Amino acid sequence: VSQPKYHVVGCRGSPPPPRLVPLDSMLFLLLLVCATRAAAASNCTAASQQQALRNIFSAWDGSGWRKPENWLDSSLECEDPATGIQLPAHCCWHGIKCCISRTCSEGQRPDVDRCGCEPGLVWEINLDSNNLVGSFTSFDHRAFACALHKLKLSDNSLRGEISQDIEVYNHLFSVELQSNKLQGSLPEGIGRIPSLRHLHLSSNSLEGTVPPSICGNTSRLSSLAIEDNNFSGPLDLSQCQKLVFLAATGNRILPNLKADLPELQSGFFGDNGLQGVLPNDIFAKVAPNLEQLGLSKNFISGRLPEMSRYSLKRILLDKNRLFGAIPDSWSRMAHPYTLVHLDTNYLSCCGIKPLSAQKLMETNKTLRIDEVYGGVDYSAPLLPPFLELSDQLEPVNVNGIQSFKAAGMRCPILKLTGQDDSSATSLDWSLDPSYYMFEKCKCDEGLQLKNLTKPGHIFYFECQVPEVSDSDLSSDRSWVEAYPWTVVIIVVVGCLLLVMTSFALYLYKGKEVLRKLRNLKKRTQGLPSSGPFVAVVTDIQGWTGLCAQHPELSAKVLGIHNSILRKARWMNFGCTHETEGDSFTIVFCDAKDAAAFCLQAQQM
Repeated sequence: VSQPKYHVVGCRGSPPPPRLVPLDSMLFLLLLVCATRAAAASNCTAASQQQALRNIFSAWDGSGWRKPENWLDSSLECEDPATGIQLPAHCCWHGIKCCISRTCSEGQRPDVDRCGCEPGLVWEINLDSNNLVGSFTSFDHRAFACALHKLKLSDNSLRGEISQDIEVYNHLFSVELQSNKLQGSLPEGIGRIPSLRHLHLSSNSLEGTVPPSICGNTSRLSSLAIEDNNFSGPLDLSQCQKLVFLAATGNRILPNLKADLPELQSGFFGDNGLQGVLPNDIFAKVAPNLEQLGLSKNFISGRLPEMSRYSLKRILLDKNRLFGAIPDSWSRMAHPYTLVHLDTNYLSCCGIKPLSAQKLMETNKTLRIDEVYGGVDYSAPLLPPFLELSDQLEPVNVNGIQSFKAAGMRCPILKLTGQDDSSATSLDWSLDPSYYMFEKCKCDEGLQLKNLTKPGHIFYFECQVPEVSDSDLSSDRSWVEAYPWTVVIIVVVGCLLLVMTSFALYLYKGKEVLRKLRNLKKRTQGLPSSGPFVAVVTDIQGWTGLCAQHPELSAKVLGIHNSILRKARWMNFGCTHETEGDSFTIVFCDAKDAAAFCLQAQQM
């Protein structure tokens, strides 16, 4: 069920026709760019670069840096350990690497082996996580334009804008400015750096529209990370023919998923406020080599499209408004170590007469799953033919936007049809238990699975505290009234036996028994609703960069990583509050358990 205006996610019509630029204007612009680059190159000397580095130290509060080793020492004797050549003193300052050879030998690369540039000129500036504080506009791009290949300033407190001067570079290969406080818009000139391959600007406060010229006519950009900023408007990457990795989560952009991106392997567009229905042929028309697609935390509704790709290894559609059953064609995603997140939607095996996609997108609250469907088809299979429910149960993740109450509920892990339960964890599929009508689900100790199904609707269950009936209470009162002294005797004898048993257990294995009782209490109490607790947030360091370098391994590695964290969480009595990509938020009632989890997760 869909409306025509919602038929394509993130597409707002065709682009306007290109404007014709007079030939004399094009020549003037070309001469201007060449003159700018030539002027920048003339300022590139070892002496001018050392002075520019001194200016950086002063402007970015160098006295407070975590690693200021050798900075400002101009008398330092600097020798390259690999070649033995003498270099200017600043080439041995922390985070600075310089060119070592004017020419590259056979098999060498300028972006790896520091060759093809004048020895002594700055080749890399790497001041990641160094407590840099100041304005990024203080950085003199022209001083380093002729030889700088890598600029790494992530995880600092740099503010200000990215100036248009950044386009003066001749050989810049990688720019990493993520996790700072940069503001303003993205300069169009950044697309005129012909050598740029990696541009990582995540976790800043950049805003405006991402310019279509971010990939110039001769662009070699292969990795673009702009997640967790304030970008908005359409995202046109039709010129980015070499793009392999794109992370744009946490903005308000409208990606064109039909853009011709022949090399794209990973695209993440979660938490962008996207609305609409996924076209049924979307997987046939997106980038032909796509392996990872993230659309979590949006307002996408409608039914799941047919799956026509075997190349996809990771697809994130959780926290949307999808409904209906999983098509059989999704068996193409049913392989060990594939990652499919479909939880926190309105998907159902057997629900019929669902609300319209438009109504589900427009509602401001989370509906209960049996409010979405007007009936139930009892003859429909609980799962598609390629999936089964294993006998292994795990706690259902709890969040505030689920279509059912998951607190205290444990449900089966999904496995491939015919697969042994021992290898079920290799299939990383997330699906709400409401999809298969809570089949095989159980409650934690002290809770009872209660049937709250409405007549004519799909099954609905919750874990609740058992109620004591009035007849049981009246029966207890009559028995007490009939034998009052018997009750006193039973209580006294029971207390004596309890004291004696407790004392004997304490003498025998007191500490171990108490520890087990405390652990049992931790395991059954679920997420804390009050009192002190410890929240552990995990993250794979440099995950964005690793995905960009090895996209073919990222899905398998993430599956293994998730399995390790779930096992460590269970052994240390934690509860998962939220998962997002490679990040887990796990809550513990005891700080020692949280510390044990951290140590164990890194050693497994």
